[in-house]
Amino acid sequence: MNIKSPTYKGLIISATLIAASLITYYPMHLPENGNSQFAILSLFTMGLIWVLLDKKKHSGDFQPSLKAYFSEGFKAFMVIALLMAVYTFIFYKLNPQIVEKGIAENNVLIRTQGNKTDAEIHENANKLRSIFMPMMLMLNTIKFLFLGSLISLTIGGLLSQKK
Repeated sequence: MNIKSPTYKGLIISATLIAASLITYYPMHLPENGNSQFAILSLFTMGLIWVLLDKKKHSGDFQPSLKAYFSEGFKAFMVIALLMAVYTFIFYKLNPQIVEKGIAENNVLIRTQGNKTDAEIHENANKLRSIFMPMMLMLNTIKFLFLGSLISLTIGGLLSQKK
């Protein structure tokens, strides 16, 4: 099967990233934001490199410019960033224990400092609950957009060099 559209490639890469995230969290019981993220980001990097190398392969004798490579990568990583944001939202909605565990750990740290009342600790926990989802969505989206831009520019620059 020959997939030429970067959008479809982005869908394939997103499905791979989501599957890898689910496998590392559920069967392997690794933390969702632990070292397993390096594997996810490595898969993301390899996926974008595949998109750009495929662009070079299908360009034939024509040498695409950096702009063409970045455009191809951009189309793919935008789809990936969108789908990973949707996945992040659904994942944390289905696993509220992750938020509660983090809040409990934070409460223990605050209590050991000894300079906050129980009311202040409870208020801090409620504030953390309210900002958790927007914060995770923002961090994951920025991570995929920044890394996607960096990879597309770097690999696109290397591939667009005249021989």
